[in-house]
Amino acid sequence: MVGYVEPIPMGVMEVNPRKVDLGTLAADRPNKVSLKVANAGDAPMKVTAVKSQKFAKTYWEGELTVPAGQSADIAVTLEGLKAGRFLDMVLVYSDARNDIGKGYKAVLIGNVE
Repeated sequence: MVGYVEPIPMGVMEVNPRKVDLGTLAADRPNKVSLKVANAGDAPMKVTAVKSQKFAKTYWEGELTVPAGQSADIAVTLEGLKAGRFLDMVLVYSDARNDIGKGYKAVLIGNVE
């Protein structure tokens, strides 16, 4: 059997750049930072969580709908940082075609003073 099947419309997650430089962060207070997610797909995409892979923390949880072809900022708060280089791998969870339940990986970097 040969044929063509039209794919189901779905969102497609993008975090650009995938390595996000947060700049200088403070060791003595909570740091509010923003992570920009984009939907490169052809249907709305629901983002449900941003979790730290390195520190086993949930930075954000909720439900954010990103329309097809648009982007949105997710505000996260980083706390308990120690002076020095900051590096964390985060997983952004959504119902996007390229997130099969394991999250979309992005890297956060910065310097904590």
